[in-house]
Amino acid sequence: MSPLQTRGGLRRTVRLTIRLSIVLAVVLALILVETSSRSGVSWRLITFTYQANILAAAYYAWTLCSPRADARSGVRGAVVLYVVVAGLVWNLFLTGHSMGYTPANFLLHVAVPTLAAIDWLVIGRGQSPVRWWQPIVWLAYPAAYGALAFLVLNNLGRRAPYYFLDPGSVGAAAVLMNVGLLAAGFLALGYLLAGLARATSANA
Repeated sequence: MSPLQTRGGLRRTVRLTIRLSIVLAVVLALILVETSSRSGVSWRLITFTYQANILAAAYYAWTLCSPRADARSGVRGAVVLYVVVAGLVWNLFLTGHSMGYTPANFLLHVAVPTLAAIDWLVIGRGQSPVRWWQPIVWLAYPAAYGALAFLVLNNLGRRAPYYFLDPGSVGAAAVLMNVGLLAAGFLALGYLLAGLARATSANA
């Protein structure tokens, strides 16, 4: 067996291990929350973290069934961006507003983002690069989520799931500033992920 074949086999094994781990981590976290918390999973589905993690589990399960899914670098990049941002925001700002590092929170906010980032940097080598405009398109889902959290939920009498998007907690001006900072953060991290993928692909 040639060195290239050996490297290819190792990469396929790592790919399978990481992606199966992501899917299992999300499923296990949902089961833990549903069986160990009084309110269960359903009400948590309005949070960006749970939506992003479920999206990640669905995407990586798809790639395990159809390797061609990897060719969609735009979709893959968006999935990685969403879970990484969710993890960063929770670890930096929200641990004190939740139950802390419970097993489910660790899986969703630490394990899955870390595995997705590793997968992006290691498994994606040699694949089509992210187009310059794709990180801008990736903002569409967070923007839609922000509109839902800020406008719809508040008008329905339900508080936004994050205090920094709740005018009742921080004020309307602070919410607008936070939205702008989040948008800038999403965009900057999106271009960082694109640049890192391009650099690792060139060095492969």
